[in-house]
Amino acid sequence: MLIAVATLSGCGSVISKSALMGVDRSATFDIVQKEPARFAGANVLWGGVILSTRNLESATEIEVLETNLDFNDLPSFDNSSSRGRFIITAEKYLDPNVYKEGKGVTVAGKVLGVSVRKIGKMDYNYPVVRPVELKLSEELPEDYYAGYPMWGYPYYDPFSPYGAYNPYYPFSPFGPVYPY
Repeated sequence: MLIAVATLSGCGSVISKSALMGVDRSATFDIVQKEPARFAGANVLWGGVILSTRNLESATEIEVLETNLDFNDLPSFDNSSSRGRFIITAEKYLDPNVYKEGKGVTVAGKVLGVSVRKIGKMDYNYPVVRPVELKLSEELPEDYYAGYPMWGYPYYDPFSPYGAYNPYYPFSPFGPVYPY
C-alpha cells in the first residue's frame, strides 16, 4: 500500500512545485478577464494552444487560445472548451519556431492586467500574464496507443499466454497459464 501511495504521489504537474506554490486556483481565466483590477499581481496557472508568437524589441508576446488543463496541467487540444484568449509576455527572446502555432503551452505566472486589442474589428480584453515558468506540449497522434492495451502493457495483457496478470511476466516458474 505504501509503495502505491509513493508511486502515485510522484505523478503531478508539468510545472515545478516552486512555481505552483503561490498559484491562486480561484483566479480562473474568465473571472480575471471580467475583473482584471481585482486579480492584478495574482499568480495563475493557465494553458492553451498557441495562436501566434511575436518578438518585440525587449519582449516576446505569445497569443494563446485558453483551454482546460488536465490532471497533469497539460492543455486540452479541444478548442470547444476555450473561454477566450490571453497573452503571455516574456521579457526575453523566445524563438517563434519553438513556440509556434498549434503547440500547447502551460504557464505559471503573474497577471499584469488586461490589454485591449482588436480581433477583426471588435475590441477584445486580453488578460496579460508574465511567465514564471512555461512548458510546451504537443497533441499526441490519434494512433499513439494503437496496439497497446489501455491497462498498462505488458503487465496486464489478457491475450498473453501467461494469463491476465503474472508478476513473473514474461518468465513464469510455473510455466504458461492458459485461460482455458
